[in-house]
Amino acid sequence: MDAQTYLRYTANGYHIERNAFTPEEVAAMIAHYMALNAEGGHPGDFAGVPTKTASAAPDPLARYPRQIQMHLWDPQTRQWMEDPRLTSVIAALTGQTPCLLQTMLYFKPPGSRGQSFHQDNLYLRTTPLMAAWVALDAADRENGAMEMVRGSHLLGLLPCRLADTDLSFTDSETVVPSGLPHDLIALAPGDVVFFGGLTVHGSMPNTTKDRFRRAFICHYEGENALPIVGPPLPKAEAK
Repeated sequence: MDAQTYLRYTANGYHIERNAFTPEEVAAMIAHYMALNAEGGHPGDFAGVPTKTASAAPDPLARYPRQIQMHLWDPQTRQWMEDPRLTSVIAALTGQTPCLLQTMLYFKPPGSRGQSFHQDNLYLRTTPLMAAWVALDAADRENGAMEMVRGSHLLGLLPCRLADTDLSFTDSETVVPSGLPHDLIALAPGDVVFFGGLTVHGSMPNTTKDRFRRAFICHYEGENALPIVGPPLPKAEAK
């Protein structure tokens, strides 16, 4: 990684690697996780908190819940999590050997809610912490691409409040200071966005009728990671 790329990351709080995975690899990931979803009933499946407003329409996330910690029971996930196209970038950005910490798969089917703005360090209290977010579908505004709050990683761990659960499948959100730019992270299948644990990010609902916004996500901590403290979750989500 060249010095300019690293400096942009330290200023913005995120870095994008284009075409990190081939179309064939992305197709294999999609097929694998759709098959796991069809099995149903995996540890940690999460369809989200109830919506604030009652609706007669079924929640799409009930059929496609978020998966978590798949690497603990799925060898293929473990192999993808250890891919050097992810771990080498993590090492370059953190300056430490990455240690595998967490995996997730977001399906985000058509019509599903997004996720309120948050910092990963709110949940994973270790630093350095970094996510690798692998796009399995094209991600744009219509299907709920992520947004990054540029420069927010420089503000420390921020306080939270309850979120609007008609828009977010989680019920807490980071209080984002006004005036910070929000960058829409438009991605093609196979692109990867890397971001630190303090970078505020989130997404709006998938408003399309026929497009998923699937993503394979890995979290890593540095080999010399230290615990961090900060504000608690709002009571509605504290566990």
